[in-house]
Amino acid sequence: MQDADIQQRFHLMQMEIEAAVSLVGQCKLDLLSAIDSLRIELEILKTYMERYHPGFAESYPKFREEAIQTIDPEWISAEPARKAGGR
Repeated sequence: MQDADIQQRFHLMQMEIEAAVSLVGQCKLDLLSAIDSLRIELEILKTYMERYHPGFAESYPKFREEAIQTIDPEWISAEPARKAGGR
């Protein structure tokens, strides 16, 4: 009886692990899809800025460096830590 109980528990644990692996795989696909969407949006914004704001391409590297120094990468979960340009 004890052997059957151990086998049943092992089988249930195996099923839980397989379900968790499946869920992690789906989460990874969802995150990759979201990242791709953000990349597309960024390219659209950069293209727009380059087309309709003539000095953007030259000033972007400097602005990017300033933003890296002043914007907290965890700002979503933190207090508003965005200080770039006084916004």
